[in-house]
Amino acid sequence: FTLAVLAASGIMVISGPISSAILPRMSRLHAEGKHNELIQLYNNATQLVSVIAGSASIVIAFSAQPLLYAWTGSSEIASQTSPILRLYAIGNGFLAVSAFPYYLQYALGNLRYHLIGNAVMVVVLIPAIIVAATYFGAVGAGYVWLSVNGLYMVTWVGYVHHKLEPGLHWGWLTKNITSIYVPVSLVLGVVSMVGIEHPTRLAALVYVVGLSVLALIVGIISSSYMRSLIKIRLSGSK
Repeated sequence: FTLAVLAASGIMVISGPISSAILPRMSRLHAEGKHNELIQLYNNATQLVSVIAGSASIVIAFSAQPLLYAWTGSSEIASQTSPILRLYAIGNGFLAVSAFPYYLQYALGNLRYHLIGNAVMVVVLIPAIIVAATYFGAVGAGYVWLSVNGLYMVTWVGYVHHKLEPGLHWGWLTKNITSIYVPVSLVLGVVSMVGIEHPTRLAALVYVVGLSVLALIVGIISSSYMRSLIKIRLSGSK
């Protein structure tokens, strides 16, 4: 269980530098009264995190067993831990983008909804994990983590968006997250159905790296912001 949670926590580490970069920019735009630019930055940053951290969570979910085997060298540990890792990876994929309303609240100078949301999440999450772990073990705790973070993203994040920026949420959810997560999941799902063998640790590592590159390419193609960024870079280099 600890191994699975540790591996899945890498998803949040990936998204950390992006948040550190956008917080001061969002605060500056709000102070200057550039509201449209603030929302545009908010949407673009969400797509960037979806491409990087979201793709990472999906890769881990689809390659949990080879990843753990490449890491530990034990097929038994990989087999036992992979179901837990898949659940926590997907849950952290939701959590990475659910952090964005905090950035918006921080820029606006009002963290009231963030405090309320965290308090409610703790009240729901802790008892649910205790019950699930007691009756269903580590896998049960993983399902709770995934479900609570998924519901938080759709419901509470939607409520915060409604309060701070009415009309933002569904466009933010579909254009910046779903339009990236779904294509990456479909492509990796098809690849996983092929049943590629990875009998050695090196083969498993190569498989995970290859899957990661593929997921990143699909994520970039699926992101309108990343596509426009690449076009600008290419036109500027000519």
